[in-house]
Amino acid sequence: MFKLSSEASLDGAITVENKFIIEYLPYADGDYVKVYLYGLSLAGRKSDSDDTIDRLARRLDLDRATVDAAIDYWCDNGLMSRLGDDITYLSLRSARAKIKKYDVDLYREFNRQAQLFISSRQITPNEYNEYYALMEKLKIEWQAMTLVVKYCVDLKGDNVSSTYIVAVARNLAQDGYRTYDEVEARLEEYGVYYGELKQLLSALGGKRPDHEAFELYKKWLKTYKFNRDTILHAASYVKKGGIATLDTKLTSYMELGLTTPAAIDAYETDRAEMYKFARAVNKELGVYYENSDHEISSFLRPWLDLGFEKKAIIELAKHCFMLGLKTLPDLDAIVRTYLADNVLTEKGVKEKLGNEKRNDSAIEELMKIIGLPGAVKAAYRAFYQNWSEAWGFSDEVISYAASLSVGKSFAYIAGILAAWKNEGITSIDGARSSGYKPEREIPEAFRGNIAEIISAGTLNSLFTEITEDDDE
Repeated sequence: MFKLSSEASLDGAITVENKFIIEYLPYADGDYVKVYLYGLSLAGRKSDSDDTIDRLARRLDLDRATVDAAIDYWCDNGLMSRLGDDITYLSLRSARAKIKKYDVDLYREFNRQAQLFISSRQITPNEYNEYYALMEKLKIEWQAMTLVVKYCVDLKGDNVSSTYIVAVARNLAQDGYRTYDEVEARLEEYGVYYGELKQLLSALGGKRPDHEAFELYKKWLKTYKFNRDTILHAASYVKKGGIATLDTKLTSYMELGLTTPAAIDAYETDRAEMYKFARAVNKELGVYYENSDHEISSFLRPWLDLGFEKKAIIELAKHCFMLGLKTLPDLDAIVRTYLADNVLTEKGVKEKLGNEKRNDSAIEELMKIIGLPGAVKAAYRAFYQNWSEAWGFSDEVISYAASLSVGKSFAYIAGILAAWKNEGITSIDGARSSGYKPEREIPEAFRGNIAEIISAGTLNSLFTEITEDDDE
């Protein structure tokens, strides 16, 4: 059974303290961390009758021996206590690692040399025990361990923590470096990199090389196959975030197959231009995105790949904003209508927009007649185009229909004209003698006529406008 000690329990809430994350998690085996966290969850479920070690092993897909080893590890570090199968989580504030007995004579020379390297403070018995436990568990020669201590002191200074030394020694051992000769050769390799890495880190802000930086630098050279000049050149594109950001960039370059400074420059130049383009489009739409990567990959670059000029997209963004539409999907719908008409250039877009607005003066007159305030909208243009071009009504007939729609909307005018068209009325005399007034706006039978000449995107906008007008 898993349970919390009285000190570890806080009103039934389960917390993972920063001390565990900072001082224990980075240096523990991954399976051991899983056991600790899942067991902590079980300990907090007081009504759970099946909080057993075997259940935990099944849920984590681990064998019982691994779980037992993990529990022993946390008990040794003072974070758990065990009585048979009863596991109690202890408070991290009072955690004390168990002191095991080791052969003092075996490690006497290690102790002497380690203390010589760490000369500014006294190494504690607990710290020595951490080193002993690691050496025995991973079969590290004590002579190799002294090299690790010296290496860490050279990197971090006399105040280097035991957790850092243990982490470096563990990483080396897990990579197969356990003997004096193996560790010496490995650390000499790091020494070869030191000058290059120091120059690189200076370009990134002056951080002193540490073991993690060496590991990253080796990865870039050996695994990613970048040469030293390319790595240093890539650092010029890192504005903040240091070596972690550089690692992200180099990983991206590797995946994209960018292996030379020239290729990287071309990519970064294009990326900067695309960000500039994104800012221009967003400015016209009246929106702001802190990160435009999704916008570029999902909208802007596909539009350019379809053949659109950048300035054409910017003009369409202006048009989109004037229609009261401010999202990228809205702009995409408009872009698709222009693609269907093969209008891809700035000149073509301006001409098409000019043609769309050619009837605006007539539409404004209709708006005055029915008392409709505001600017000409795309829906009004769609209505007018349908009445004059598709249905063939003259301006005189359309104006007369508007005079019967005072205080109403363009949809009301459409209802009158649709009824006249259905009755075959096309002249002004026929319209005046009909005396028709619609009971509803835009009879269903005539919506299809509108749809025949209006794109899906504009039609949706049109009926949105109708709804807005009706609400007024």
